[in-house]
Amino acid sequence: MQGATARRVFGRIGEFLLWRVVITGVVLGILFGVAYALRIPLLRTVSEFLVKEDPRSVSDAIYVLAGAPMERGQEGARLLASGIAPVVYCTGELVPSVFVAEGISRTEGELTRAVAIKAGADPEQVQLIDEGTSTWEESEAIIAHAVQAGFMNITVVSTEFHLRRVRRVFRRQAEGTSVQVHVRGAPSLVYDRYRWWESEEGLLMVNNEYVKLLYYWLRY
Repeated sequence: MQGATARRVFGRIGEFLLWRVVITGVVLGILFGVAYALRIPLLRTVSEFLVKEDPRSVSDAIYVLAGAPMERGQEGARLLASGIAPVVYCTGELVPSVFVAEGISRTEGELTRAVAIKAGADPEQVQLIDEGTSTWEESEAIIAHAVQAGFMNITVVSTEFHLRRVRRVFRRQAEGTSVQVHVRGAPSLVYDRYRWWESEEGLLMVNNEYVKLLYYWLRY
């Protein structure tokens, strides 16, 4: 009698656990199915969070950050041609490692300036600020330069997916000054902003930018 009772109890427990497994599997399957169906909007949301761009604003100067000289230099030239500011400053004191290997001493700022001029900018309107090895250092140099020059409004150009971090850093640096900062994004030349997950460059960019965003939030 006791053996039969025990078998019934264990049988019910087994049925209960089996149903739990089945229900859990069904729920997970539905969740995975929904996530797969919505994968493109979700992936775009992940990247669009990074693109915190300000409306185009008339400024006293445009500052183009170092890194990605082709896309940022071209965007600096485009903004200059649009008439939002009379001058562009290209920043960055680092010499790319490939240039170091070849014995060429040309900073990222110089490269960006050359791209902007090649894109049609007047050389007299594109100046250099050979300072900064990081976004934080560049923001210090740029805000100090803007204050010294008496600029009230400046536009800062960086790659689109960097904008949220850049915007936060520059506005933090500008606290206590009269400088108003507006950030504008340069479209990437190596991946599609709206399908970034389809290229290695896009995957690395989004991954690295979230790491940097966390790092800057914790440190600064």
